[in-house]
Amino acid sequence: MIIFVSGFNRSGTTVLLEAVAAASGGTPFTVGDLIRHGSPGLSSRLTALVEAPEPVDRGVDARPVTGATPEEYGWLLVDQKVSSRLTSRFHPRGAGLLRRIAAEIEERAGVAVLKNPSDTGREALLLESFPDAKIILSRRPLSGIYGSADRALARGARSTAYGMALTDRSLFVRLAIRAQLTRPGAAFLSFLGRWNLRLRVFGMLRATARLPLDRVAFLDYEELVHDPETAAVWAAHVLDPDRLAKEFSRSHSFPGNPRPPSSRLDRYLDARWHRLWTASRTRQLSEGILPIPAHHS
Repeated sequence: MIIFVSGFNRSGTTVLLEAVAAASGGTPFTVGDLIRHGSPGLSSRLTALVEAPEPVDRGVDARPVTGATPEEYGWLLVDQKVSSRLTSRFHPRGAGLLRRIAAEIEERAGVAVLKNPSDTGREALLLESFPDAKIILSRRPLSGIYGSADRALARGARSTAYGMALTDRSLFVRLAIRAQLTRPGAAFLSFLGRWNLRLRVFGMLRATARLPLDRVAFLDYEELVHDPETAAVWAAHVLDPDRLAKEFSRSHSFPGNPRPPSSRLDRYLDARWHRLWTASRTRQLSEGILPIPAHHS
């Protein structure tokens, strides 16, 4: 079985990935998988970090880089050049590669849990390419994503070893790091990041409304932070919600972000996003895909 955890960068997908893997008895795609399946160059760079005498963290956060560290499969797609464009997005030409890796993980653990924020909004293509897969979609209010992204950019500009290894010292990444170290540059990168996210949310809302409800779970990061037992029931058709709530509480160590959205556009997008999740969950209940939770009865 394959479970894709889908959500934008900095929306809690790493924590959710770990919780889903533990709750399902599965294993996530990891740095070790990147080392085993990547090109010789990528494998050697990551191996050097994993075996370094001093621990190396991910840069965007303090998680140490080991062979068991969860990672995005998109780095492998870029490394293997499965698309005609240099992109980390899934392309059908990469399905065979991901299927082989998923089969390897399934052989070890029974369930392969994969994530790649670049594919948020493109879940229909994943479901078409992997007919037996399920998807867990994560929502987080834009203000929470903005705050987390700004902190990650600031930290990543000062802890660069892992990012440089993944991108083979990409010129774009080096220029972005240099810009982030100045106040105007950091403000500009934050501005670009927010507008890119807003545009992607528009696209995601249209695409998500057409997904098959029996194969998708609609979760909310803030709900999981504040009441994991209640929030996890919305994934009951994919895995055991009690185990998911327990594992999320165990692995989660970050506060929620209740700050109001920063603009009228953000409030509009958050409201549409919330309505889509509510409507999708309501349909799942009415169609018998999900049992009616106790707090709804």
